[in-house]
Amino acid sequence: MQKKCPLKRCLFFIIVLMISAFQGSSQLFNNGGNTRGDMSSMPSNPTDSSRNKIIKTNDSIVIYAFTYQDSTRCTIDSSIHLLHRSPLIGAWESDLGNIGSSSNTVFFNPSLSPANQLGIRSNSAYVYSIDKVYFYNTTRPYTDMYYRVGSKQEQIIEVKHSRNINAHWNMTGSYRKAGSVGSYQLQRTNNDNIYLSSNYASKNKRYSLNSAVVYNKIQQDENGGIVSDAYLFASNYTNKRLVPVVLDKKATEKNRSTMTNYYRDLSFHLKHQYFFGTRDSLFTIDSSEKIYSFKPIVGLKHILYASSSYYSFKDLTPDSLYYSNIGSYSFKNNDSVYSGYTYHQIGNAFSLTGDITVRENVMQAEAGYGIEVDEIRNGTNKQRYYNNYLFASIDKTAQQEREWLYNASLKFYFTGNLIGNALLSARAGRNFSDKAGRVRIGFDQTIQQAPLMFNAYQTNFYALNTTFKRQTISKVNLSYENTPYKFSARLNYYLLANYIYRDTMLKGQQYNGVIPLTQLNVCKQFKIRRFVVEHNLLGQWLSSNVPLHLPLFASSSRFAYESLVLKKKLNLSTGIDVRYNMPFYTDAYSPLMYGFVTQYNHLIENVPRVGYFFNFKVKTFRGSLCVDEIQQFFTRNNINYPLYPAQNVMFRFGFHWMFVN
Repeated sequence: MQKKCPLKRCLFFIIVLMISAFQGSSQLFNNGGNTRGDMSSMPSNPTDSSRNKIIKTNDSIVIYAFTYQDSTRCTIDSSIHLLHRSPLIGAWESDLGNIGSSSNTVFFNPSLSPANQLGIRSNSAYVYSIDKVYFYNTTRPYTDMYYRVGSKQEQIIEVKHSRNINAHWNMTGSYRKAGSVGSYQLQRTNNDNIYLSSNYASKNKRYSLNSAVVYNKIQQDENGGIVSDAYLFASNYTNKRLVPVVLDKKATEKNRSTMTNYYRDLSFHLKHQYFFGTRDSLFTIDSSEKIYSFKPIVGLKHILYASSSYYSFKDLTPDSLYYSNIGSYSFKNNDSVYSGYTYHQIGNAFSLTGDITVRENVMQAEAGYGIEVDEIRNGTNKQRYYNNYLFASIDKTAQQEREWLYNASLKFYFTGNLIGNALLSARAGRNFSDKAGRVRIGFDQTIQQAPLMFNAYQTNFYALNTTFKRQTISKVNLSYENTPYKFSARLNYYLLANYIYRDTMLKGQQYNGVIPLTQLNVCKQFKIRRFVVEHNLLGQWLSSNVPLHLPLFASSSRFAYESLVLKKKLNLSTGIDVRYNMPFYTDAYSPLMYGFVTQYNHLIENVPRVGYFFNFKVKTFRGSLCVDEIQQFFTRNNINYPLYPAQNVMFRFGFHWMFVN
């Protein structure tokens, strides 16, 4: 049974209060994330506040946005180059053969957080998090609408509305719905995401507040994959709905499986601060108006955050053979396997911020204390942890061109189950000139506990309990970006100690050693008149005898013709997308754990994926027509994961409309 969240009542009233302040009757919506290219941030590694930009749509309209972690203002991207790509998953990710289903990536990018983690990452591409929330300021109500429809009843709708209550207070709301019945049997998905954000700054600039409420609900039917890849070559199975699936006897109604995974979370974040400083004033040139300025000296900051996550697995018609990897079970006709996992967290952080001067360099410094109360419930396993931590950061921005900018931060837990966990990060960079580009270097060192579901996971029939050492991840990165030459490169070097993973027996494992990983990502765009060629290349070098499997080489390329036609009123971009990665032992998907596990038996080898697109723009209206998986006309479906092939040829149409009310 699904248990009620003890924080839900409190968070419900917070949502009601935020909605009550939301003036007007426009619907709520979101811009869809960076995979569609709606929002492009200025370089923020580290933050350079001197590069802030404001978008002026006309002489009376100003719109800008920033994120919870980075106050650097973001520009609204109205380009059409990548409009045809999925707004949910990126170029390096693949799902289970249906939109909104569990996904994994060939681009290694581990979480570096030292805090407790639930351990579910297969749906991370589809959920809103505080890092994905945008805070806006706009002089006029701003609306963003996105809709996409495709084969097999595939639909994505995103709507966002932002407006300022007054000159100092903004409210933004976003809603997204995505789902499809899928090309194969029993793989229906149905996902909902909502967030509300608000930001306020007092007229005298002393007080500021950012707050957000985020809600996600992910529903996924499980079919266990297809019985055999041989069906993909059979001419009488061109309709993939006829291909037998592992759990084809587990259906209660049309195309609904009796094995399901369900996930929801509700979270609230509030950050506010008050500054003490000096106030000055000056008159305009004609002395008709006095303008006040405020120089902060020291500030008090408070962050309050709370979240409640619930995950459940249900199998109403269990098969003993399907559970043989875990143990020997003899299920009766009326037996069912189910599990409910609840994770609550509430935290407070208090800090002191201010400017310090070292050798005539002014730097922003912050130091503080925080406490987190974590509670988990899963079967007979009930735990509560009180984790105290200290944190500090220092940040120097570049005041002039060709000046170094850098920052460093530390978070350290000194009590609770996380005692000894820490994250140390350092960044440095320099902007040379427009033609010479900019360079960034960085270092991260994190010490982590195993995710909560790896330590202990129970159903009504079985339990998986394991004890782990702490996992350590060290990362060194170097990046270079040159905007005029449309070139960027990033080099990452990882050292993974005590790497934690699951094997095909669904048991948590730990590699007793250090795994070195070198990763190089290069992007380059070539333009010859109206023809554009864009390559995104990825190389990853690993030892062959480690439990982490990645392709040696992967690429994502775009070949396009772009032009302004019809008296320059129609902007169009048309061409093909090509994705490819070298054969490797890609992770297998486990419905029982709602995640991916390391496997050594199936070497996945695919032909390049090809898609055609036609994107166009008329004023603020953008549209896209695309045909994906074109290579399937000539060969079998590509295999995303063992027993989980990609769809047939998919036809998709979408539009994106941004306008000011």
